[in-house]
Amino acid sequence: MMHKAKRGISLYVIVIALVGLLCVEIARNSIITAVPHGNWLYEILSRAFGSIAGIAIIYKFASKRVLSVNFSMRSVLIWLPCMLIAVNNFPFVPFLSGEADIVADAWEIIMYALVCICVGTFEELAFRGCIFPLILQRRGKKVVDVFWSVVISSAIFGCIHLVNLFFAADPFATILQVGYSFLIGAMCSILLIRTGSIWYCAVLHAVYNFAGGIIPNCGVGIIWNTAEIILTAVVSVVVAVYVIYLLLTIKKEQIDNIC
Repeated sequence: MMHKAKRGISLYVIVIALVGLLCVEIARNSIITAVPHGNWLYEILSRAFGSIAGIAIIYKFASKRVLSVNFSMRSVLIWLPCMLIAVNNFPFVPFLSGEADIVADAWEIIMYALVCICVGTFEELAFRGCIFPLILQRRGKKVVDVFWSVVISSAIFGCIHLVNLFFAADPFATILQVGYSFLIGAMCSILLIRTGSIWYCAVLHAVYNFAGGIIPNCGVGIIWNTAEIILTAVVSVVVAVYVIYLLLTIKKEQIDNIC
């Protein structure tokens, strides 16, 4: 009886969150974007309501076990090497050499961090929390099935970013975004299976977005030079080998935990 009541509450939360999201969309042009950094405020509000809806949808229709907060040492140790990709997305070499700098006020940096947290959380709940387990259930639980589920769900995640072609000044930048979104999506899918918690993925995603966007959005200067490209390539190869190892050593009970 209690279980049914909780599921009923989930449905109400979904409806309320969707109504909130609709209100944000209605007020977007007339109110929200009229204030300073209104576009950021819109991102925060819309993704926050979307995240609330995502949590409720997973709880009602999918495996709510992925919503558990799992701080086991084993999961943390699995997660930490993947975080190298997220942290390394910050242009350390240009920043330390003086070719890039952060010039925004503290409140602007905090607001941009909130944007990254809300966007990262929403996208992980939607794609890794809902879409990926659904595909995995339909394909099977062998390593090859997991591989193709990762590829398919990550391809969907990457292709969603093609919508930015309508807004980006540089189409090549959007194509690059599709590519690295596919790779980040694949890594987060494998990380979800190995840790059993969506929150490791959400934190990684948020840090990745913040590290890569802080200079373009809150600073000045370049984000790529030869040394930075070499550093990124080395880190990417090392972490890619590690993620492949995680994929090949997945156990059936870990898959069962998210399906």
